[in-house]
Amino acid sequence: MSAVSRLIGPSRGEAAQFGVYVHVPWCRNLCPYCDFPVAVAGERDIPHHDYLAAIMAELDERAADYAGRRLVSIYFGGGTPSLWRGDCLARVIEAITGAFEARPGQLEITIEANPTDCTEKNLPMWRVLGIDRLSIGVQSMDADKLVALGRDHRMGDGAASVRAALTAGFPRVSADVIFGVPGARGRDESSVAGVADLGVGHMSVYELTIEERTAFGRAARQGRLVAVDQDILADMYVAAHRTLTERGYEHYEVSSYARPGQRSVHNQLYWRGVEYLGLGNGAASFRRFHRGGERITNHRSVRRYMRTKGADRIASRDVLDARDVSNDALWLGMRTVDGVPKDAFDELPRVRDWLLGERLATLCNDRICPTLKGFLYCDRIASRVLGAWR
Repeated sequence: MSAVSRLIGPSRGEAAQFGVYVHVPWCRNLCPYCDFPVAVAGERDIPHHDYLAAIMAELDERAADYAGRRLVSIYFGGGTPSLWRGDCLARVIEAITGAFEARPGQLEITIEANPTDCTEKNLPMWRVLGIDRLSIGVQSMDADKLVALGRDHRMGDGAASVRAALTAGFPRVSADVIFGVPGARGRDESSVAGVADLGVGHMSVYELTIEERTAFGRAARQGRLVAVDQDILADMYVAAHRTLTERGYEHYEVSSYARPGQRSVHNQLYWRGVEYLGLGNGAASFRRFHRGGERITNHRSVRRYMRTKGADRIASRDVLDARDVSNDALWLGMRTVDGVPKDAFDELPRVRDWLLGERLATLCNDRICPTLKGFLYCDRIASRVLGAWR
């Protein structure tokens, strides 16, 4: 087995961990920067139980592909999962935990939520369902930025939702913050500091990306929106990093910061190249077999997803050989502070020398770990790793 292949480890076994992602597509409104597979609907217009039936059918069809894995995470993402009815969430959690082995105390269940959904009714209900991690889309503590981002909450709602979640007893509370909003005034690190000082255990700090299919993308093409300069974005990133590390957060992944013991279980599965099952429209899955694997992505349309079954739900299926899987694990590992084993680069010595020579990475005992500069250049690192075999 090659040094790079040892990143992956055995494809089967009782100890093999995996996670389940459940996509809940509905939102009250479409944010102008959003490129996720979402659908706009009011709570009364959401086909709660029809979508539940489709999720349950897909789980039933695909559970056998992940037999023998140990379930460590269920993640409800979106969209706005906090709009889905509690009885639907309960049925899905019950079905997933019934289909796969999960050791007591070793299963993290996450739901993403908008601040306005963190109510006196929802918070205790989610806790009763076993949800122990709440990821709140605060995005900004600045009124102008919230308006520019098209959010359906206003200044003060984000802070109130975090306080309510902590009071409700969630052992893990995370908050998202976006920086680099075009045309908006104010310093982004003030939002980062403001959210951190509320006491959240985890923060995801994202650079705003202008995607072609979004309203922001159309505005940029028409010259009505000018993206923030890359050098300014880099300064914002470094400022956010400084703000959070000074407050005791560990910068453990490119966009992720955590207090001790608060890293996201689910996101670490992706970065470690571990298998995952994605349920719902637009959801992606990864499965390993014969030292290779495959990636499957469902169609983005929620209507199509609910109308079809089996292979008809699938928009793309990519078969990967052993080298593909290993290389993905290598560049994903270089997105994390833990890096990868030093000998993982034995077959890519030029890439290793470039990383160390440009101070994009450093040697940490028997591992190669990215520096802050390496985090800034993570996309370039991925391109070098993948391009080295061409």
